[in-house]
Amino acid sequence: MRALDRIRNQYGNKRTKRAYFDFTLLAVVVLLVCFGFVMIYSASAYQSNIKFGNSMYFLNKQGMAAVMGFVLLAILTFIPPKVYRMIPSWVYIAAAFALMSLLLVPGIHITSHGATRWIKIGPLPQFEPVEVVKLLIIIFYARTITKKQKDMDTWLGIFMPLIPVVALCIFIYFVSRNLSSALIVFIIPVLMISIVAKDRKKIFLIWAALIVAAGLILGIIYLVDRFSDGSFSSFRIGRILAWWHPEKYGSDEGFQVLQALYAIGSGGLFGKGLGESVVKIGDISEAQNDMIFSIVCEEMGIFGAFCLILLFAILIHRLFVIAGNTRDLFNAMLVIGILSHIAVQVILNIAVVTNTMPNTGVSLPFISAGGTSVLLFLAEIGIALAVGRTIQIDRR
Repeated sequence: MRALDRIRNQYGNKRTKRAYFDFTLLAVVVLLVCFGFVMIYSASAYQSNIKFGNSMYFLNKQGMAAVMGFVLLAILTFIPPKVYRMIPSWVYIAAAFALMSLLLVPGIHITSHGATRWIKIGPLPQFEPVEVVKLLIIIFYARTITKKQKDMDTWLGIFMPLIPVVALCIFIYFVSRNLSSALIVFIIPVLMISIVAKDRKKIFLIWAALIVAAGLILGIIYLVDRFSDGSFSSFRIGRILAWWHPEKYGSDEGFQVLQALYAIGSGGLFGKGLGESVVKIGDISEAQNDMIFSIVCEEMGIFGAFCLILLFAILIHRLFVIAGNTRDLFNAMLVIGILSHIAVQVILNIAVVTNTMPNTGVSLPFISAGGTSVLLFLAEIGIALAVGRTIQIDRR
């Protein structure tokens, strides 16, 4: 018995460590992508058949991008996050400027709806360089915050790191006329710095100043609209006016928003049924893109929209769990940046569709049609899963 007790004491209570893997996060992402397939086909089948003679045109493109995205996710899951830390910071910011500079090259950029967002080089699929830039910015600021953490309690320490992203955002808008992407690229590092900064009062003042500035701009536009005939050369001002009174500009800038609101209102609690949307037939142009949430509401109702938002909430929660349990600040900042990117785009997209904010082109992660978008979002999830694998848990 004594010999047996010694064996139990020596080996029975010995615990080994194993790498953590967040299967819940992966399962939620797979569900979102599959749900996106269903909604893209439902929203685009009619128009795809008319324009391309193939009702599965957009679904096929999204499927190919998703397959490549999951392959990339699998590869990045097994690449240690410290690899990104070994690359100098300037490489990431230089690559971001270089990618956006491609939009200045004649013959390879594609302009649509007043914005130059896409690159098409020969037989290669077109891609949106700003989506890659968002990932580069996340890694750049994860490194910057890790190195400058001790300085984050001073005004200089908070503002100096933001200079590169401000310059990049101005450049993005200059070359692409894409205000929404420039805004997202700016918000991501501000959120990352807000989380790690020691002096919360200064961060609060920064956000308050940004909100007051936005309010002043909107106030000026309102006053000009109030004492003018309402005709403006700038389509961005027109979008703001359409946000305030969509019915007044229902034949122009307010048309998309009005149709989206009609779709949401007509869906009721449980929707009209999958494939039964009316506005997707022609009232909402390219319904499979930025306005796909309105089709979800029309066909699946408030219940379907709630389930979709719940999936996003679970995804963000799982990212919080990974960020909160990793012991390395760089790894935590990587996941916080990814979390911020996904959360900001979800909030902005739903806010636009519900007319809570002015109309701007922001896709709904994993749901909206867009090959570059789904590819890069899956890549970000792969990096988050790789960070999760650095967490060691007891093997029982």
